[in-house]
Amino acid sequence: MGLTDVTVLIAIYSVTLTFEPLISSTLWLVAAIVAASLLGWYAWNRPGGVSRFRWGTIIVFMSLGSAMLLAVLLNPTWQERIPPPPQKPRLSILIDDSASMASTDMPAGGTRYQAAAEIAEKCAARLAEGYDVEVAAFSKNMVGISPSELRSRVPGGLVTDLAGAISSGIDPGRASGQAVLLLSDGNHNAGGGTPRVLAAAALARAHEVPIFTKTFGSDAEVHDLALRPQNPQQLSFVGQSVPVSAVVRRRGRAPGPVTVVLEQAGEEVGRQSAFVAEESEVEVRFQVKQEARGLYRYEARVEPFPGEVTQVNNHSTFVLRVVDEPIRVLLVEGKPYWDSKFLARTLASDPSIELVSIVRMTGNRYLQRTMKRVRAGEKPTSPGEEADRDAEGDQPDDKAIPVMPRGLPAGVPVTETWRVVPDGAQILADARQLGTFQVLVMGRDSETFLSDEAIDNVRQWVAGDSGALVCCRGQPMARSDEKFNKLLPVQWQASRESRFRMTLTERGRDLHWFDSPGGGNGESLPSLPALATSTPGEQPKPLANVLASAAGNATVEAPAVTYQPYGGGRVVVVEGSGMWRWAFLPPAYSDHDATYGTLWQSLLRWLVSGAGLLPGQDMALRTDQVTFGSSEPSTATLLVRREAAQGPIPGVELSGDGLETPRTVVPAAAGELPGVFRINFGELPEGRYQARIAGQPADKSGASAVFDVRRLLEEQLDLKARPDLMARIASNTAAADFTSASADEIVKAFTAHLEQSRHERIKRTTAWDRWWVLAGTFFVWTCAWSVRRRGGLV
Repeated sequence: MGLTDVTVLIAIYSVTLTFEPLISSTLWLVAAIVAASLLGWYAWNRPGGVSRFRWGTIIVFMSLGSAMLLAVLLNPTWQERIPPPPQKPRLSILIDDSASMASTDMPAGGTRYQAAAEIAEKCAARLAEGYDVEVAAFSKNMVGISPSELRSRVPGGLVTDLAGAISSGIDPGRASGQAVLLLSDGNHNAGGGTPRVLAAAALARAHEVPIFTKTFGSDAEVHDLALRPQNPQQLSFVGQSVPVSAVVRRRGRAPGPVTVVLEQAGEEVGRQSAFVAEESEVEVRFQVKQEARGLYRYEARVEPFPGEVTQVNNHSTFVLRVVDEPIRVLLVEGKPYWDSKFLARTLASDPSIELVSIVRMTGNRYLQRTMKRVRAGEKPTSPGEEADRDAEGDQPDDKAIPVMPRGLPAGVPVTETWRVVPDGAQILADARQLGTFQVLVMGRDSETFLSDEAIDNVRQWVAGDSGALVCCRGQPMARSDEKFNKLLPVQWQASRESRFRMTLTERGRDLHWFDSPGGGNGESLPSLPALATSTPGEQPKPLANVLASAAGNATVEAPAVTYQPYGGGRVVVVEGSGMWRWAFLPPAYSDHDATYGTLWQSLLRWLVSGAGLLPGQDMALRTDQVTFGSSEPSTATLLVRREAAQGPIPGVELSGDGLETPRTVVPAAAGELPGVFRINFGELPEGRYQARIAGQPADKSGASAVFDVRRLLEEQLDLKARPDLMARIASNTAAADFTSASADEIVKAFTAHLEQSRHERIKRTTAWDRWWVLAGTFFVWTCAWSVRRRGGLV
């Protein structure tokens, strides 16, 4: 069979063989001559002991093997034509029908959606001959529609989910090819941000699905006043005044002078006026207090103005949980320090705190100071009565002094007891005694308190009993302990003593853990005296949040206040010593006198209000937010003490404006965390709701929680188009952006894309990709070696 016959046979099977040498032809020819010469010389010198037949067989195999290697260097490539699939390619036209598409900022005066619907209708009609056209509308979810329904739809979706639309518009099983035309303003707000959208585009690229985009809209102006709560869930003691603050934001041509009203149970309890600069925001703060324990709902609202785009965001809800059982705080120090002395004095002045401080003086002598609030009907204990309660071996130099700390409501005394005890270091080793506290504050050189048993108790107390651990001056132990370090949010490194000033981070401002005196958001901290440290925090752990950073003379920032959740509780590390100087500021800093006390009191209140179980509670119900969107599930957490968790877990009853009858939801265990259960109420209609632990008295502390459900307003307030994001989607999927193109130009582009995508494709396979080429070459050389070995040549 000649070469012409072979070519015809290959053409019948739609396969063409071509050669694309891996080296130049001259070099290949030289290699062939050298190989032939060496084989000729080798064949001429036949050993005497080898028969002519065996020698000829060896030469044949070696020649054949060399020829195969030389042929592979020519890179023979099989080219196979692949015909296009018989089906039409699929074209998905995805049109955004969220509320932002109702904005009337198009050149012709219509809405964004009307312009998009017109293009979608024309493309669907004129491309139906070459494409299998499917039209779908999307906002939070995607729904298929017919082209005739486009003009009758009203855009009103509360969320724009570009990532979900792209993922849903891809059919991985489609063999005939597919493309997507995305018509939107690009204002993705469904969560995950730009990275989630680009991840969906990468998925489309992996399936060879180009996404052609067209952006509608511009930077539309919105006229609106919005009120946002700073810390919507607050905790206070009976009779204690706590701040309630909100931020007023001004958009567009909204008026600058505003009035904010605070109401509780339908009655006005406060009113403040403020001025908001253009496209800016300002904080408004109220002081509230209640004289009886319970759950109190406050509502703040800013007065509306004519022409405001919406009034739904003019009000916000606050929840104040008032308790009559004080927060018990345990403060331990390995040595007497000025910092611990002033911290103890500051905590003792808070009427919501009962303090026990234990300081190691020398050897086995520990000074224990107890500040105990005298409850109604209870008589202050005398020194003799306290001595009778002391365990055997306690020192006799006890004294009890009834005092009235600063800020405590009149008529409520506090018994202050001092005594020297020999076994103060054992307090953390007693799990039952540790469980009576809600906050543990540890100073420096605290390893005397941290035996192996104590560390296990502290870890269990934080995770299981929702305790809060605060390391008030950085690393609490001079030597590192692996078990205890698992609790802590940072790692330390030894260095020379350095000084730094504290500055709140963006995350610290968002969490509102520091109620700055007189308002503001921690602007006074960098002006206060510098703190000192010889073991600065080096690296926050993955789950840690840096609330404040430390900047030294070299402007190198490091964590100054760091926290991380641990089970049901929280752990906070405050770096640096010398903070007691903040309590003795010179006259020039008199405006910041209250900063030291406010920092510690607001930090502890923030820890306890978010951690869970308060004094006297065996169960506590906490909603994850005070206000939920109507398009998101409303959720809560049920915390149960270890003893109560041994029995059956009660359900949670939900009632409210959007429910005809109350419903009961069964809590689900939150992974392996002991005593932590999650409640999912699902998506609820707008209104006010109250959740209550079934079977618990209504007035029991922690047995109920309240929250609101409102419409999400981002679609109505953030109307800025995102042509940059839409262009990146097109670019990342090897498609085109049609933002400035007309409907006719889009149709022409898709027609050209169809002709290009329907061409026959060529599949190229090189010789090395054919398994039998490699196997054949190896077989020939193996046979040559075998024959030579049998002839005694190897």
